This record gives sequence, structure tokens and C-alpha cells, in this order.
Amino acid sequence: MVRIFFLFFLVLYSPGMFVSYAQPVVISGTSPSYANTSFEFLKTTDWITGTEEVAGTCQVSENGDFRIEIPLGETEQLYLYMGIYRGFFYAEPGKSYRLVLPERQDKSPEDMLNPYFEPVEVHIGLSNFSNSDLNMLIMMFDDAYIPYYDKHVNNLYIKTDINRLEEDIRNIENPFRDYPGVFFRQYRQYHYGVLKLLANQQRVQSQSDEYFNDQPVQYNNPAYAGLFNQVYDKYFVFFGRSPEGSQIYADINQSGSYRALSATLSGTINFSNDTLKELIMLKQIHDEFYGNQFSRSGLIKILDSLMIETKIERHRYIGQNIRGKITRLQPGYEPPQFELQDTDGNLVKLSDFRGSYVYLNFCTCQSYACLNEFNMLTALYQKHKDHLVILTIATDPMEEILRQFLAKNKYDWKFLHYDNQPSVIRDYDIRAFPTYFLIGPDGKLIFSPADSPAENFEQKLFEAMRSRGDL
Repeated sequence: MVRIFFLFFLVLYSPGMFVSYAQPVVISGTSPSYANTSFEFLKTTDWITGTEEVAGTCQVSENGDFRIEIPLGETEQLYLYMGIYRGFFYAEPGKSYRLVLPERQDKSPEDMLNPYFEPVEVHIGLSNFSNSDLNMLIMMFDDAYIPYYDKHVNNLYIKTDINRLEEDIRNIENPFRDYPGVFFRQYRQYHYGVLKLLANQQRVQSQSDEYFNDQPVQYNNPAYAGLFNQVYDKYFVFFGRSPEGSQIYADINQSGSYRALSATLSGTINFSNDTLKELIMLKQIHDEFYGNQFSRSGLIKILDSLMIETKIERHRYIGQNIRGKITRLQPGYEPPQFELQDTDGNLVKLSDFRGSYVYLNFCTCQSYACLNEFNMLTALYQKHKDHLVILTIATDPMEEILRQFLAKNKYDWKFLHYDNQPSVIRDYDIRAFPTYFLIGPDGKLIFSPADSPAENFEQKLFEAMRSRGDL
């Protein structure tokens, strides 16, 4: 992701979902190039899954003026998608910010249809700034920190001399040590932790003890989140290799027991309270679900138990996000929903086909493999159209390509184009064309992915229908 820093910086804060007391943050500005559009300010409410939620929305007037008040309970990073840009700034409760936005630059048609498009990241400008503003301080700190970060990344496999590392940290810290503010101090502290980790000067457990154990969780500090995700990367895998940690494999793979896993962790690691332990468990369930070390069913059982037993509402919320993400393409669960247009301009929902078996496939009309299997799909449709819906989502760059293709080739099943919801490609994790899924009458996945027509799909369909009592 490309990162651009503007000369001035802005601070904004949005309503905290898990805080009981909030103060309004006033955000305003004038940006004529965005006239008659709307701004949607977002915040990351869960940095394990990357879940984004809307903090507030406002309309931009015909001359480019905008204003919004967003209640915030604590300092947070807010951001705004603006065409090719993802602008961010840090907001403190009770303050006012007048934004200086980059000139509008819309996405190209290709960018709009690319679900993996990465926006240019910019630290949004601020016209009513001062040198002590949090955003200005963070910008100045980042400018000082990044060269040292780059140096230690380049020396990743060389253990840096501890005295040189401490000197580097002192050089970065000296201009900022006298500035007040808990958020900025913690922002610096966790960045220094990253340097120590990169420089191979601290083992994971010592970093855990210094920066996380017996420390309050900073749910809204991206620097805390960044270090946490690095320190506890593959934590269960490495912990499970130790004699004292090997029990976690039985806890997860055999019993799928939250209480057993929690007891194993508490008995071998000095957790000061359950908050950090639960957060580590949530991250590991999320990260390891698609690995080959742990049972998926065991991880889901532990996740469900954690969500029931936790006393921390934020953790229950994170758990729900994780469950939705890891099960969205698992057999027995409902797949991601979509609402796409057919070539006649009609909106078609996946839920419209509830009650039927749905053979969903993703293709492009310019793929030889797809075209070859269309002939097989034709025969399959004619034979099983009374109980099987065939639904094709085409990902050609323009809908007109699909329309022209269907005008020349008469297929009887439903074709949709993805242009009004390009995220469907990412939702279904499409990496090759064609890719197939079979969805049951109850709206849940049966095969994910499913065999293609050339891979004995018809026999698999019969077996699935027979096992479900539909034959």
C-alpha cells in the first residue's frame, strides 16, 4: 500500500462502540472537488479480522462544504475512502478538526471491478493545526522512526548489538519524550517493541511480558495492534512445540474444550488476567483455522464456548466476526450473500433460490476452460432443471462483454455480472476460473468448492440428495 503524508494533519474521533461516555468531535472542511458526494467516516472495531464500521456519514454541499459531529469515548484512528485514496487521521474526544483533503481522483473502471484494489494511504491534512496536535506529533515521529525501521528490516537475519539498538531508540525518542498524552506515549512504546522484535533482541515471551501481560489492552491504538499481531503470530504452533505446551493439541484437536485450553495456558504461562489470554485465543483461532495443525471443528467449538463464557463484550463481538469469516465458505454454513444484476438489469439475490439446489459457478467468458464446461452445464441443466438451479457469475471486465456473449450463445440458465458488487470475488475467495459451489435448499453450502461437471459432479449431486432425503 502506497503511503503519502500531507503537510498538515488532522485529528478525528468517532463513537466508541464499547465505551459508556463519549464527547462530540466536530469535523468540517471545504473540498470543491467532492461537491455533491457523501463522506463515510469509518473506524476499525476489530483488528484481528479487520472489521470496519461506520462512525458517521455526512453530505458534501454543492460548493464542497461538509460538517459532521461524531461522539467518541477515547482517541481513535478514523479514516475515509475517497476514490483511489484511503485517508486517515487520529481524533481526540471533544476537539474540532478542519480537514484538508487531497484533490478528488476517482477509481478507474478497472479499479472499481478489482476486489483486491489497494488504495493509496494518506494522512489527512488539517488546516487548524498546531505543533502539539496528536496528528502532527505522529507524523513527525513516523518520519524519525521509519528510517530506523527500514534499517532493522534490512538486517532481519543479523542480530543487532543491544547497545546500538538502545541508541537508535534514544535517538528517535529524544525529541518527543517531553510531550504529554497517553496515546502518543503508547504509540511510541509499541513501535519500539517492533524494533526490538525485528532486531532479534527479545524473545516472544519476554515481549509478551513487557508489552502485554499485566497491561491494559489498547483496542483502539493501531501501534498496539501492530505489535500484538507480530508477537502472537503462530503463537499456538510455537507454544505447542514446547513440553509444557504440547497439551494444547489434545485440548483443541481431541476435546475441542475451551476450559481445557484455558487451563493449559494459565498453568504454563503467567497471564495476569483472562483478558490477554482470551485475545490471544481469538487471534489463534482466526489465524490457524486454515492451517494444518489444528482441528477446524475443535477451533469452532472453542470459539463458541469462549463467546458464551467471556465477560468482555468486545471479545464476544470479535468472536462473532471471526466465526462469520471462517465459516462463510465451510460446508454446513450459509455462504456470503449477494445481489447482482442479470443482463436485463434485474437484481438477483442468492436468497431468491432458497428451496432449490444451487450449482453456483464463477467464470469469465474469455476462458477456454469455462467455455468448454458451458457445454457440459447445458446438458446438466436440461437433465436436472426441475430440482437444480445453475447460476453463473461472470467476471469479465465489462457487462457488455457478457451481454454480447449471451446474444451469440443461447444458454438457458441464469447469468449475472459482478460489477455492482465486486467484493463477491473476495467473499468467495475466487482464485481460478471456473470455480463451483453447491448450495442446498436450506441455503447452506454442501460442497465448497464443488466438483466441476467434468469431475463427476452429477454423481456427487445424487449422493448429496439421497443423503438428505430428496431422492
